[in-house]
Amino acid sequence: MDAKKPRALIGVAIVTLFILNLIHVTQTAGQTPPTDLNGINIALYYGDASSSTSSRTALQSMFSWMNASVDILYASDISDGDLSGYDMIAIPGGWAGTYNVDLAGAGITEIRTFVGNGGAFFGVCAGAYFACDKLQWEGGFLEYQLDLYDGYGIGPVDEIAAWPNYAMAEIVINRTSPLIDLSGEPANHSVMYYGGPWFDTTNQEGIHTLASYAANNKSAMIAFEYEEGRVFLSGPHPEREEDSNRDNCSWENEFDDQGSEWDMMLSVALWLVKNHATTTETTSRTDGSAPPPDLLGVSLIVIGATGTTVVLLFYVKDSVKGV
Repeated sequence: MDAKKPRALIGVAIVTLFILNLIHVTQTAGQTPPTDLNGINIALYYGDASSSTSSRTALQSMFSWMNASVDILYASDISDGDLSGYDMIAIPGGWAGTYNVDLAGAGITEIRTFVGNGGAFFGVCAGAYFACDKLQWEGGFLEYQLDLYDGYGIGPVDEIAAWPNYAMAEIVINRTSPLIDLSGEPANHSVMYYGGPWFDTTNQEGIHTLASYAANNKSAMIAFEYEEGRVFLSGPHPEREEDSNRDNCSWENEFDDQGSEWDMMLSVALWLVKNHATTTETTSRTDGSAPPPDLLGVSLIVIGATGTTVVLLFYVKDSVKGV
């Protein structure tokens, strides 16, 4: 037998494996991360008279700017189990005590189950208080039932504005956060504050401070994982654009926030829905077809007395994420 033939067969096998691995690497490299919330469905809670109309409107405007689909849900909708088709629930500012009453029982259970099963929770001001296990408000203590955050939400921050006053607050951004890449954010943001909490993170594991109040050096924005889901809580109102009408609100235009927090909130939102996105790779190909399965090649070379046989074994791995 020609001695060159075994080398040729081995060479063919190596080249074949190289090409298949190259296809696999190219496909993986081409899966660019999303830059907006296209395909994401958000349930925005409508807390009747107890919720802030401007906060709810600004949240709807902000998430629409991120290309998300936003629906308004009432307490009865949530209690009836209507969160199943959504990736995120957002709770606006307003009055947390009324949220706690209106959603008591089935509503709170539905939200906790939704987040625990992989959903995202975005709460600002009263929405952040609502997610806390314990509250301290003007020196009094309360306990709430949702318990996504097993710690204290404490307010108001009198160093910024005593209740019921409001003011712009300077927050210091954690640009080295290991949880969410905020390295492109400025060192500080000026954000609307209206009675929201600061978060006592003492002895709290897995809680990441994304921003602190400059006034007291306490946590103003936190993010963390809750079972299979993810949570973001903010004491101030990053959804409000104090010097722009793109949030479709006008009452706070007496202030200048010296820049928008929406880009930062987009980074937060992308992290929140990363494990719960409704879109998959099957929708990312322009020809409408599903991507090829990942092929992991394994070669087995058996050398006999009369020649060489090259056997290529492959197994197919499902490449559709989230299935």
